[in-house]
Amino acid sequence: MKALPLALLVVAPAMASEQTYIKLLESDVSVEVNPQQQYKHFDESPIWDTLNKEGWQAAKQAAGNQPISESLSEEIHYRSSLAQLETAIANKQITQSNQLLRENPQWVTCSRIQWAWLDLQQETQSGYGPNSKQKLSNLLSGCPKHGLSTTQKALGWTNAYASSDILTRYKNSSSYNAVDYEKLAYQANLARLSQQRLNANQTHSASQLISQKKDATGAELLGWQHLKNKQYSTALAWFDKSIGWTETPSRKQIEGKILSLQQLGKIDEAKRYQQLWSSRYPSLKTLDANSQSPKLAKACQSDPQQCLELLYKNKSLSAEQHALAGWQWYEMDRPLTAKRSFEKALEKMDSGNKQYETTQYGYTLALNKAGFEQHAEFLANNLADPSQKILYAKQRETKAILNAYEKQDYQYVIDHSENFEQAYGKEVGLAEIKGWAYYNQKQNNKAVETFRELVDAYPHDENLQDALKTAECAQKKSYKRCY
Repeated sequence: MKALPLALLVVAPAMASEQTYIKLLESDVSVEVNPQQQYKHFDESPIWDTLNKEGWQAAKQAAGNQPISESLSEEIHYRSSLAQLETAIANKQITQSNQLLRENPQWVTCSRIQWAWLDLQQETQSGYGPNSKQKLSNLLSGCPKHGLSTTQKALGWTNAYASSDILTRYKNSSSYNAVDYEKLAYQANLARLSQQRLNANQTHSASQLISQKKDATGAELLGWQHLKNKQYSTALAWFDKSIGWTETPSRKQIEGKILSLQQLGKIDEAKRYQQLWSSRYPSLKTLDANSQSPKLAKACQSDPQQCLELLYKNKSLSAEQHALAGWQWYEMDRPLTAKRSFEKALEKMDSGNKQYETTQYGYTLALNKAGFEQHAEFLANNLADPSQKILYAKQRETKAILNAYEKQDYQYVIDHSENFEQAYGKEVGLAEIKGWAYYNQKQNNKAVETFRELVDAYPHDENLQDALKTAECAQKKSYKRCY
């Protein structure tokens, strides 16, 4: 037999090893093939433990330059990006949020549900429009296991106006549960109760349901509703019920009762109650019937006229108080007076003040509303917060639509209202104007559709009901049968 060269004898074991490995593969055994120099044993389970217990930063540091697996590397990268996205959304850093979402569309999945939720939350920050609705529907249909949580989060991220649509989408999804739906609907009603004033019918319905459930939170919210409406006896009754249905009353419950007693002239009883609870809640000591500060805080939340009256009782106003006055004048649709108040605030306010950017934003809004569009545009471009730029653009578009309606340019109203809804979501006032624009353009089917959607969302609003009836009569071309 011919002798083999020495070099061939040296590599023969390696070839035999490779042949054995190939046979393993042929036997359907899964073995990962790596370059010879990477065949090293490395247990990365401690790094996974670190990742789950201490977070991605600690895991990244623990990994160092070691040869970790692609799955571990991907997980660290995901959790790092998730933390960045959470921070960007919390701080309303829209540009950064959108960039992170654009760079990582592969994470909008059920297995990465937290990323998918943040994607939905980012979309809702500019309003509950078509994109938000589509993303919500996609999550409800694609990730039914997370349907309830997704619905709860969507309700928390949007205003009360959106709750009806969100609940309907949940009800129509495969994750629908009747008991959970009832709880969500009740919570949505409470949110509506806390965000807006209710009419008599809505208040009556809420009262019945809250009494039936003996819900302390709902009773407290009704108390504040009646207190704002200066129905002090009814407010006191609801605060008493709220306290009675709670094991340990909160400061706000006690505060509501004290303020109700003060407004009813029951000063001695208010003081006794105040002394009883001030050791647990020291801030209650400031609720003096003769003190303006709690009154001012309450008034500025819901009654701009009263807020201004209390503010101007002071001999001089601070920069912050001038800014507060500016916002109140703006709420009362007095943009020129608001403009002057914001100017006084900015003159006194240091640029490092926490309220400086917000005050500058208010000044920009007042300028635009007062007709100083060019100056407002210049200041808007210099706003540091991207979300404020978006809100300014939203106000500018709103004003343009209203002006067009006053000029009877109904087609402009229709076209730009639809663009507005796509960009920012629906606004009740603009949606109603769009409905009337359809009506005036004799597009009665669309007018009925628009008003019916509003009536479904606000079933007790008589103005919207009348608008729908008018549009339906026009649709039938018979007003005699309608009135």
